[in-house]
Amino acid sequence: MKLMDAKVIMLVLALGVLFRYGFNRSTATEATPPAHTERKAEEAPVRGQSVEIPAYLTDRPEEIIRHDGFTLSYNNRHLLPNWVAWVLTSARLQGSERRADNFQPDMLVQNGPVADTYDYRGSGYDRGHMCPAADCKHSRQSQNDCFLMTNICPQTHQLNAGDWQTLEELCRRWARRHDSIYVVCGPVLKKGARYDKIGQHGVSVPRQFWKAVLRMEGEEVHAIAFVFDNDESEQPLSRHAVTVDSVEALTGINLFSKLPKHVERKAEATFDLGQWRGIR
Repeated sequence: MKLMDAKVIMLVLALGVLFRYGFNRSTATEATPPAHTERKAEEAPVRGQSVEIPAYLTDRPEEIIRHDGFTLSYNNRHLLPNWVAWVLTSARLQGSERRADNFQPDMLVQNGPVADTYDYRGSGYDRGHMCPAADCKHSRQSQNDCFLMTNICPQTHQLNAGDWQTLEELCRRWARRHDSIYVVCGPVLKKGARYDKIGQHGVSVPRQFWKAVLRMEGEEVHAIAFVFDNDESEQPLSRHAVTVDSVEALTGINLFSKLPKHVERKAEATFDLGQWRGIR
């Protein structure tokens, strides 16, 4: 019996040692990912992760509202968007929905007030789209949503039907050529600045507008931005072209912040007109 007891004790001890070290080794392998996998994840441009959405704002009113085809940041102090962002794809542009032309208050706004179309009546300003109707033909809902007043800003007719529209058309050409682009735009709303108001709700009239565009080709990322005065002037688009960094400095908005930092810094610090066919 004593011999059997000794054998049993030795067997139990051996199993205990095997279980302990075998389990720990297995756990460490599963819990620690390979270092090279992490590096690749940091270096690769991020696709399909809302790259177009800017960083959250803390220095002004902001309410994030997601519509069919675009997302916006609403500012209830000015009754305007801080920014409007969307991904424009070649597939999206194949839609056939007709222009809605039904300007309506945005009922998704939880922290009002909100503008309505009558605020623009007799003001001398166009109801200027940030995300344009021609980018929203892929669904009836998107077409209706783009006519909500949270996507609209007071623009001079010369800007709305001139340089702003020219850039909208170019963006659609770029989306068809490159399959997809990331777009974000809005009015320049400076902290502490006073603005003219229109309508019974007091919609602010911006003095400038901006738009930034980014595209990815493999591991290459190209970006360009534009700034427009809200007046009756008209210039070649090349005169409006600036770096994304310049727009960030002008607006205080951190654009394309979901890119890896070294990719973001490189793309936003410069632009090459040769990468953006059609700019004159």
